Amino acid sequence: MKFPSRFILLNSFTFLFVLVTFYGLPVAVAQDAPNSQDVSQEEELSEQDLEKEFSELDLEKYKALKKEARAARVKKAVEQDATGNDPRVFANKWTPFYRYTELENGLKQQTLTAFGTMRFNDRVGMFYEAPLAMKNDFSDIAGVPSGTDAVGMGDIDLKFLWRPEFGDWTYGEGGKKSGSVMFGTDFLLPTATDDLLGGDALLFAPIVGFVWDMPLHGFIAMLHLYYFDVYKKADAPDTSRYVGRWFYMQPLSRPGPWYGGLYVMPELQPVYDFETDDFSSWIGIEFGKMFAPGRIGYIKPGWGIGNSEEIDRDFSFEVGFRWFF
Repeated sequence: MKFPSRFILLNSFTFLFVLVTFYGLPVAVAQDAPNSQDVSQEEELSEQDLEKEFSELDLEKYKALKKEARAARVKKAVEQDATGNDPRVFANKWTPFYRYTELENGLKQQTLTAFGTMRFNDRVGMFYEAPLAMKNDFSDIAGVPSGTDAVGMGDIDLKFLWRPEFGDWTYGEGGKKSGSVMFGTDFLLPTATDDLLGGDALLFAPIVGFVWDMPLHGFIAMLHLYYFDVYKKADAPDTSRYVGRWFYMQPLSRPGPWYGGLYVMPELQPVYDFETDDFSSWIGIEFGKMFAPGRIGYIKPGWGIGNSEEIDRDFSFEVGFRWFF
């Protein structure tokens, strides 16, 4: 028992020591006895500490499980579609890209686009394309003053694709190769911040697609879209247009070494405008590399073929990165 310093044992004051000792004992006991309020507060703090500890453990466990689930999901998607280009595989992907385009009339366009895929299930997915930053330079168009341009956001495109089970088939030796018929819709939304950056119309297109495997792990996809205007401003032109997206993806080297994971994907886009009775086409060649599973970089130059209208594409160049998540 600890006593105040002024009551330290002194042989000359034994009686005083005993008196103080017996007087101070109940007080000391009373001071050492736990207060009920203090006990409840300590218990409450202990419970809070335990809850916090368990919460942190649960949070760490949740993060670990979420990370494992994401890794398994990415691994499955990469096994089905290593380059991220197969429209039959619906996986969560994020593909920002920059594109430079020149039209036949001299218009120069630069676009930074957020493109990606959202998986609903194994057979349904959405493809979104949002031009977040866009610049149209009209300086080289005949009769337009130098320095004339428009800067802002472009029209957002939303595609929904469905791969029905009845449209799947297999072929080849042992049925190892497969193909699918796909259906979908495309909505082009008039979200441009400037009339010079968009079409001033809500366009809709049904989609019918055919995709099938090719030798050496390649595939061919042929998507057919017919666009028409659902709503437009009075001064916007009528739209009645067929657009084809036909491409062939072919791996060039196996993933692994520094030179591995290379692929090439030529794409042909035939376009027929029913309003002007005009046909044009565009061909692009995508060269890509898989840097890691679910991490792909690519470049894509393209050229117009047989153009007959001033607004047809003459040349384009695109560079982007594809990321599974």
